[in-house]
Amino acid sequence: MAGGARIYLFGYLSHDFFGRVIVTPDDQTVGRLAEQLRAWSWEPERPGPFTVTNEAGEVLDPSRTLAGAGLGNGDIFTVSTEG
Repeated sequence: MAGGARIYLFGYLSHDFFGRVIVTPDDQTVGRLAEQLRAWSWEPERPGPFTVTNEAGEVLDPSRTLAGAGLGNGDIFTVSTEG
């Protein structure tokens, strides 16, 4: 892992029943984090676009860094896929 400070997050997928704890640099993008979570799912090949939201339900810009999107230690995010 290269980059910024390490943070831990709790990630969920809309079509999966497992939550995952992820430790990652805070300068990683929201989109890259979502892609990684999707790769670990029961259906990693599931097609279609995705939306990432924080625990308040706000949609996060996939091009922003985690720190820039306001995610920090212990935060929850959800990746919702369409398809």
